[in-house]
Amino acid sequence: MASATVRLVRDELVGFAKSKVMIVLWVLLPVIAIGGYLLLPSAIPMRGREEGLSASAFMAIVMSSLAGTVAALMVAVDVISEKNRKVYELFVIRPIRPEAIIWAKFVAVFVCVTVACVVSLGLGIVVDLVRGDEVTGAMLYDALQAVLALVGVIALSAGVGVLFGVIAKTILIAVILILYVGQNLAIIPMLPMLIGLLPSALWVALLISAGLTALLLWGSGVLFRRTEY
Repeated sequence: MASATVRLVRDELVGFAKSKVMIVLWVLLPVIAIGGYLLLPSAIPMRGREEGLSASAFMAIVMSSLAGTVAALMVAVDVISEKNRKVYELFVIRPIRPEAIIWAKFVAVFVCVTVACVVSLGLGIVVDLVRGDEVTGAMLYDALQAVLALVGVIALSAGVGVLFGVIAKTILIAVILILYVGQNLAIIPMLPMLIGLLPSALWVALLISAGLTALLLWGSGVLFRRTEY
């Protein structure tokens, strides 16, 4: 059972990493990050933050919106496409739990999109070093917080995508649900920290994101297990 599940996760990781959408992200996200670091000042004035918002935090906000939406759409579209092609009927004879199929898709999308975003933000920081900007401890700490917030958004968005992929009958319905419902949910836990209202609430926001993600995956698994193909 364990080895079959591991192989399933590995296959999903390879499949998503080589997908056309991810290939675009491997190129697009670094371009966005590097361009942002080149154009933005080291500190962006922002109400409620005397020191301003760092370029790292700002780019993480931009990427969280883009990457979160892409992650949710990728996993939802993949689940619905395979349902429509009756792919899951073939898994009945395999020694794995049905819900492991969608959990593997979540892990694959989450890892691929997160790696693409973290690498892109890292390249942006390298740009700062190359052009001679001073990289301080405070800047690195701010960048770490921004990355953690980004990871939380991607995880929650992918969880939303899994749920809507399971319950939606068509890709169009899933896309509408993700764009108008899912993304509002995904960004809520991070808003207080990102806009400076509660700058020390990062861990609270991450715990909320983790809890919501776990709940979404559990609910998706229950619904998927009860679905007839």
